[in-house]
Amino acid sequence: MIRSALIVLASVLLPLSGQAQVRDSVFADYASYETFVNTHVMARDFMPLVQDLGGRDEYTEADLAGITRSLRMAFPRDFENAALFKLVPLENGFFQEARAYWTGEQYGWYYAMLHDTGAELVVINFTLNTDVAVILAKF
Repeated sequence: MIRSALIVLASVLLPLSGQAQVRDSVFADYASYETFVNTHVMARDFMPLVQDLGGRDEYTEADLAGITRSLRMAFPRDFENAALFKLVPLENGFFQEARAYWTGEQYGWYYAMLHDTGAELVVINFTLNTDVAVILAKF
């Protein structure tokens, strides 16, 4: 009985130890970042999006639940289309980007400030909004 409980406990802890080595806001490369963002925004899976792009230590679980509810109300249907529509290279590996997500006449707008260190891609800041003017004002 004790041995089976230890095996169950070990099977729960092993996945967590692997996750502890993943750092928020850091991706192996641009392709993995882009896949992550597009997958989560298009499916309106906002909680892991916010957490993994740096909000894990910024918000409580209750805050994240409220943010997720608000975003899902603002975007009531999953997105069918995605496009990168603005990319501004800066100096020393830094750059900004804006993405559009849409289904019919429902649009979502995404902004990110990124840093390609050569070894990894770091998300410095990001914003998701219903108003494109908020996103464009960041450039």
